[in-house]
Amino acid sequence: MSFSLKHCVLGVTLATSMVGCAVVPPHSGENPADPFETVNRQTHAFNMKLDELILHPLAVNYVEYVPKPVQTGVSNFFQNLGELDNTLNNLLQGKLADGGVSFVRFLVNSTIGVAGIFDVASHWNLAHAPEDFGQTLGKWGVPQGPYIVWPMLGYSTVRDSIGKGVSVAMNPMTYISEADQEWHWLGWSASGVYMVNERAQLLATDAMLGTALDPYVAIRDAYLQHRLSMVWDGNPPIELPADEFEDEEF
Repeated sequence: MSFSLKHCVLGVTLATSMVGCAVVPPHSGENPADPFETVNRQTHAFNMKLDELILHPLAVNYVEYVPKPVQTGVSNFFQNLGELDNTLNNLLQGKLADGGVSFVRFLVNSTIGVAGIFDVASHWNLAHAPEDFGQTLGKWGVPQGPYIVWPMLGYSTVRDSIGKGVSVAMNPMTYISEADQEWHWLGWSASGVYMVNERAQLLATDAMLGTALDPYVAIRDAYLQHRLSMVWDGNPPIELPADEFEDEEF
């Protein structure tokens, strides 16, 4: 599940008005993978403040008060919405078997699994095979481009930002909420639940991030390494293209 353009515009507006003065080190922008570091750090500061004031408290209460089976059902629901995106990108990468399995997962979980709330497909040994268009572009040899931190949307690259746009187009919720003005509330509500659910799954990483000398760099490096691994299915080449991942700074 991803945000639509209206969510991005709202985030940019809020970031402009709330960021203030984030601390920017003198070497900002020198890393080839992050030429927009000065702006990115400002946006990162806004995202962290938003997390501190809203997302983190909501996530903590979500974990504490929402029954675990309900949390699992919510995660399953949003995962199922992404199966069409997985189907398309597995096929575009030539992974025909995984593409077929992803489509069957969507059909099974959307019907027998009650709109995806129950992951019946996994119990039938139909393995989840996540792929997105950012990974597909990487497979096709498109460079990742500069690292970007978007207001509210989080961490990305130029290539992954394009991929997120395709994910929005492949998400059924996009068309349900946009089809009729009366259903707009559904899109906003689903986006909010999605954010809280995703944040709840990251609570365990808070302590580790808190010990980092520079949380911005820690998040950036972790994101770029994770995406590189995903593009290469966990087996990135030893020698990488010069513009693919030059960030080894800690």
